[in-house]
Amino acid sequence: MVRSRMHHAALVGLGLVMMLSSWGVMRAGPTPTGHHWARKPSAFTLQVGDNLDSKWRGILQEAVADWNKGDTVTFRIVNGASSPQQCQPTKGRVEVCNWRYGTQEGWLGLTRLYFDKSGEHIEEATVQLNDSFFDQNGGRYNSTAARQHTMCHELGHAPGLEHVDTASCMNNSQSAVFNNLVPSKQDFREFARIYRHKDATTTVGGKHKHDKKDKHDHDTRKRQSGQAREAVHTPTETETVSVETLADGRILVTHITWAEE
Repeated sequence: MVRSRMHHAALVGLGLVMMLSSWGVMRAGPTPTGHHWARKPSAFTLQVGDNLDSKWRGILQEAVADWNKGDTVTFRIVNGASSPQQCQPTKGRVEVCNWRYGTQEGWLGLTRLYFDKSGEHIEEATVQLNDSFFDQNGGRYNSTAARQHTMCHELGHAPGLEHVDTASCMNNSQSAVFNNLVPSKQDFREFARIYRHKDATTTVGGKHKHDKKDKHDHDTRKRQSGQAREAVHTPTETETVSVETLADGRILVTHITWAEE
């Protein structure tokens, strides 16, 4: 990691407190019971707000085209509703932003999932790409491959995917950052499993693409629960997850992808 892994392992607690406190974090909260958006049909459209500069816009379009090869979650790019620097969330969709967020905390990509107060459904999400690393002259992340992987990876987190050890952009190894640039068939199968059931309400702002008549999978939330945890960065990890309770009682899950030397 930038500077050294030991240095960031020591600073991560302070860095996360500073970063998350600016978003209204009050205390650690319970792990949400499932990483998914509420929606009435099994398949649905999830709007993606474009708060990107021209360098990232084509990369977002390519990542969306890759994810849309599945038939469960369909991303639809819309005009962004936030400043890139603040990357504030919008109810019912994902806001994607790039900015020079700095190198002090050492993160490359950041996905925030805002759950309702029950911790059951995602209500809004943000994805941030840190140009402080991607734009470094001579830096290892200043490449199209690293940008494409990170965009694909963070977008996959937004509807609820976790990490895998396959040849997918959801692989979080440093090798994958430069080689695994697209989703895998396994990722699409996982989406189908997560969203197999239907919900009585919806937290998404887009229209669905399909309407499959599958029964509610009562084990989905059990399998998804317990995966998020408080962020504790160790020298062998490339990504950590924090779970916090916001001032308004909602739950925030943050996926943090670290830069490395």
